[in-house]
Amino acid sequence: MGKLLSAIVGGFLLLSLKGSLRGVYLKGEVPKGPLVLAMNHHSFFDGHLVWLLSRRERRTASLLVAEENLKAFPVLRLLGALEARRVREALRRLKEGAWVALFPEGEMRYPGPLGPLKPGAAWLARRAGVPLLPVACRVVLRGFEHPEAFLLVAPPLSPDGDLEGALRGLLQELDETLRRTHPRKTPEGFREVLRGRRSLEERVRPLVRLLRP
Repeated sequence: MGKLLSAIVGGFLLLSLKGSLRGVYLKGEVPKGPLVLAMNHHSFFDGHLVWLLSRRERRTASLLVAEENLKAFPVLRLLGALEARRVREALRRLKEGAWVALFPEGEMRYPGPLGPLKPGAAWLARRAGVPLLPVACRVVLRGFEHPEAFLLVAPPLSPDGDLEGALRGLLQELDETLRRTHPRKTPEGFREVLRGRRSLEERVRPLVRLLRP
């Protein structure tokens, strides 16, 4: 029953992404094996995107979230979410080969520079002896009707690596890439990993071409 409910919730997450975003685009490669995924946090969809990335890589992922958020959205437990204070359980899952993901800024922030990081991600990676994986994320409304999500994955860091410096630089790189890219073009090096809703003009374009004399 638990697996069935998890599959149902996952299906709703996928529908939410496809119905709300024009697409999800990824650049970079995710290493094999257990890791601590650290991502900046500025949108409602960030947890969805962590789930999508783990699903694409066929990995089990546990997202650490604040206790009040888990109380507000208890269905997240069905997808493996853990209260941030349950570090022993997070370590156990890492040692079993799973991912543990968290937003090291510790809060949702307005889009902009990376905020100060809390030490939890690095601490977990050191205790479990697994790499850190910095991931920069932006959900932006550009030249289409619906927003698009972009994930930029860095090479993994050792547990003692400079996570804050790496994630800050990665986010700056992503922002600069989006700034210099035409708003209706896919940024160089990114690939679409989820196709979502098309704009109205995109949907009617085939009909216009058909009716054009």
